[in-house]
Amino acid sequence: MEKDCKSGQAHIFIEIGEGGVLPLRGSDLAAGYDLVASADCNVIPGATRLVSTGLKIALPPGCEAQIRPRSGLSLKSSMRIPNSPGTIDSDYRDELKVIVHNQYHFSDLPEILLQKPELIDHLRDNCYKTSYSAYLYEATGNEAVFDLIADFDIWLENDGLPFGTVRIKKGDRIAQMIIAEALPARFEICSDVSVIGNDRGGGFGSTGKN
Repeated sequence: MEKDCKSGQAHIFIEIGEGGVLPLRGSDLAAGYDLVASADCNVIPGATRLVSTGLKIALPPGCEAQIRPRSGLSLKSSMRIPNSPGTIDSDYRDELKVIVHNQYHFSDLPEILLQKPELIDHLRDNCYKTSYSAYLYEATGNEAVFDLIADFDIWLENDGLPFGTVRIKKGDRIAQMIIAEALPARFEICSDVSVIGNDRGGGFGSTGKN
């Protein structure tokens, strides 16, 4: 590899598989490179999934790739990247996949309708109500679910997926990747770290609430 992060530009080899898209920045000064889903993926409420990108990279030694959320998705949807920032090490050669979590809960619906009353029309025209037990039975085929949980009403979209499902389509931008320097460390054991440099005296709110 010709360059490392200390040169000001990382030379990264990339393998683009089926459905993969070359990571690009939204502007010349953007820090992150957008990562795109290489296949459709549905994330039902409460679920955590791996979203494929179709990409493999070889980072130069001394670099890492950080996987972070896109602010627009975090603001406008219930999708989160729970391990943000995720780390891709310089010796990782498998496919880049993004861990996503849908934090929507079925009990969130009343609050969401207060914030977005226009969704009432969507529920009436494009969804149907069923019981959670019936949905679990359809999904698992196990009648025991009727005795295991306290039942409640949920709404399903016309395709049978629960309202609140995050539908990721092939080509959707799902995360951003930032290339950063990762310094090696040498650990030296000592008996009292407070005598090294300056000790501000505490953490976790010790400097005030604001």
